[in-house]
Amino acid sequence: MDADATELMRARTAMNAAGGPKISLLALLARICTAGLARFPELNSTVDTEAREIVRFDHVHLGFAAQTDRGLVVPVVRDAHARDAESLTAEFARLTEAGRAGTLTPADLTGGTFTLNNYGVFGVDGSTPIINHPEAAMLGVGRIVPKPWVHEGELAVRQVVQLSLTFDHRVCDGGVAGGFLRYVADCVEQPAVLLRTL
Repeated sequence: MDADATELMRARTAMNAAGGPKISLLALLARICTAGLARFPELNSTVDTEAREIVRFDHVHLGFAAQTDRGLVVPVVRDAHARDAESLTAEFARLTEAGRAGTLTPADLTGGTFTLNNYGVFGVDGSTPIINHPEAAMLGVGRIVPKPWVHEGELAVRQVVQLSLTFDHRVCDGGVAGGFLRYVADCVEQPAVLLRTL
């Protein structure tokens, strides 16, 4: 679905103007994801085929796609649900740098429970995320670009982003997945919605 990210971009600008460490857009999207997963925990799970059961996690170990000279890697931010935007920004930067330097360990690349893929950094609007097995879902985020949008009943140029969710139907139905995606879009469009979970 498309979402109007204008207010999220304004919120990020205001945060970064207030001083202190800069907050990355990826960190804000991660914070939105973890809040969404708290509401829709079915998507933060895995299917244990041997035990023939669905295992829901009480923590979010968030994978994220990072491009390196050696190709794409998916480092994992442990306990992303318990981190604030500053901590997430720092951890994304640390893991991305380790990926580019070739120093990520197997532990850095395994154990994810959900993945956030920001392919917008490559100038891509949309894509179909491929689930990072054994996870059950992945959120893809396209580039944020100025587009015509009806805002408060008037045509305006707004910062629009395309959000894509791929999920395993064994863990939930489309209603749950749609609810998660709608919640993420609501937080992107009105970041104050996220304040309820902080």
